[in-house]
Order: sequence, then structure tokens, then C-alpha cells
Amino acid sequence: MAIVRINLHNVIYISYLVPVKRIRPLVPKALKLACDESSRVYISFVAMECRQARLSAFPFIKLSYYQLNLRTYVSDPKTGDAAVYFFNSGVSIGIISVFTRFIGIPWEKISFNLSKNYDGIYHATGYWCGELRFEIDASSSKDLNDSIVSHITGPMMGFIGPEGKTQGFRINHKSLKVHPAVLNKIEFPLAVDKGLVRNIELNNPDSIFLVPEAEFTIFLPPAKVY
Repeated sequence: MAIVRINLHNVIYISYLVPVKRIRPLVPKALKLACDESSRVYISFVAMECRQARLSAFPFIKLSYYQLNLRTYVSDPKTGDAAVYFFNSGVSIGIISVFTRFIGIPWEKISFNLSKNYDGIYHATGYWCGELRFEIDASSSKDLNDSIVSHITGPMMGFIGPEGKTQGFRINHKSLKVHPAVLNKIEFPLAVDKGLVRNIELNNPDSIFLVPEAEFTIFLPPAKVY
């Protein structure tokens, strides 16, 4: 087993509640969607800066890059525990994409950058099947709903891959310090083209969270879901 440790900074979760019937065809049948009483499920765009990613076998090789994930929330078919399913994941340097594809995790090489200014404004820009950009304000004093925070940031299992080729991998991290934020603007044509959100919904997410810093551990290689 390989262990990857990554120092994450400026992790941004932009989440939307959407109808289950919209998402169900895009998720392998083996994974049960974590829907609410109104038959809705969260989908999230998760952006982050990854620093000093290192593999346990080669601890002196450390890579830094930006990453953007599109994901939804499911149950682990073996344990019933909360998990996430990744529709797509993009990274800003090619060597990470090559490595992950080699072990069966199809991360894409994309153009992506994330920055913060002194006023607590976070900017993301890039290109992923179209120009993408968003801006959030982390100076918000909104209250946090602990159950939603746990639902979105807490899962310790990830799944990826289409029907018949789905694989899962474990994740570990300490309790996260989560802050509320608000969305100033967003453009993300890939998410609309994939049918995850509609244009009219894009500027009205249900929640936005910011985690300034965390360390994640990923256990590889992924295991096939039967």
C-alpha cells in the first residue's frame, strides 16, 4: 500500500442541492446517493492548493499544485459510511495526472490557479473545457449548520470511475476548521455541460465553506468496487 500525504491550503467547497433524478444516471449503480427527504443530493465544486504532496516511498520528492474536483455524496457499499463520488478531478501539473492515471485514478491536467488577497477574497481562474472562474468572500459572519458541514467535509472514502470500473480509496484527516463564505461570482461551463447544475442555479449555491489549512492522507492504490 502507498500512502500520500498532502498539505492543503485554501480549500473551498461550493455546494448545490439538486434533484436526485438529475444525478442518478451519472453515478454508478453500486453507490447509493446520500439524498435528503426531498429527494435532493448535494454536488460540490472543491478547489484547493496542494503543497508538498509526498509519497511514503519517496518522502523527499514533494510536489505542489492546484486541484479542482466535481463530486457528489454517496454511501460506501461495503460499510454504509458516508463517502464521495468524483465526477471529474483536474490538477495543474502534468506529472500528477500521469501518476494518478497510472494507478487507475483518471485525474486530468487542467489550467487552474487559486489565490487570496488581503481582504479575504479568494479568486480562482483557469480553463477546463471552457473558461472557469469564481470569487468568494470569506469575511462572512453567517452561521454554520454543523450537520451540513459534516456531510460535505467529513467523508473519509472516495470513489471514482464509471459503471463497471468504479474504484474506491480511503482518506484520512483531522477535524477541519471550517469557515462560512459567500459567492461573489462564478463561471463554470463544464459543470453546466455535464448536467450537474443549470445556468440559473450556478450563482445561487446552497452553501460555501472554506478550510484555510489541513493535512490529508490518501491510501492507494484504489480498490475495485464489486
